[in-house]
Amino acid sequence: MSKIFRGLAAFCVATVLTQVILLSYFLIRGTLNRSSAIQLIALVNGIDVSGMRLQEIYQQGENYEQPSYAEILTQRKMASLDMDIRLRSQQEFRDELSIMLADLRTDQDRFSDRLIAFRNELKELSDEAQDNGLQDVQRTLQSLDPEQAKEQLLIMYDDKRIDDVVTILQAMSTDARKDILAEFTTPAEVEILADILHRISEGMPVSSLIKETGEKL
Repeated sequence: MSKIFRGLAAFCVATVLTQVILLSYFLIRGTLNRSSAIQLIALVNGIDVSGMRLQEIYQQGENYEQPSYAEILTQRKMASLDMDIRLRSQQEFRDELSIMLADLRTDQDRFSDRLIAFRNELKELSDEAQDNGLQDVQRTLQSLDPEQAKEQLLIMYDDKRIDDVVTILQAMSTDARKDILAEFTTPAEVEILADILHRISEGMPVSSLIKETGEKL
């Protein structure tokens, strides 16, 4: 093992001595230049070349152009400009989206207002038509015989149209209403008459409508 180490040491010493001798030789002759130095390095490292290839590699390394400070600044400015453009585009998209959402909410509010107005108008038309219909029924019943008018009112009462019965009787003249109510003679009819008169005294159906509206509010 010691022989191997001694051999390696001798080889290293011989290499260094060879470099020193060759370097001294070139110095004495005055021929030490880049080419001879490259040849010396190649020879010591066991490379059998004339030094041209190593010189070419060395020149390629020297010829590599490093970017100047101005070029670096320009590249950074371009990168910063590109980032600014992206951020500006994103902000513009967010602004447009906000405007679209605001317009959508405005359209929804406008549609809701129109829908409410339409429903109110429809209800008014329905109430008006119902009032006109009840007035027509009232006039018709007044033109009938009191017995016949009573029978029609009982049919409406049995159909759960009690408010209509009360409204019709309230709108009749006093004489016509007296003649019709006088026809309620049987015990069952008397109970119905009592319910009708109770509702009239309570101001129904207007009072019940006011109460229902107040509860909704």
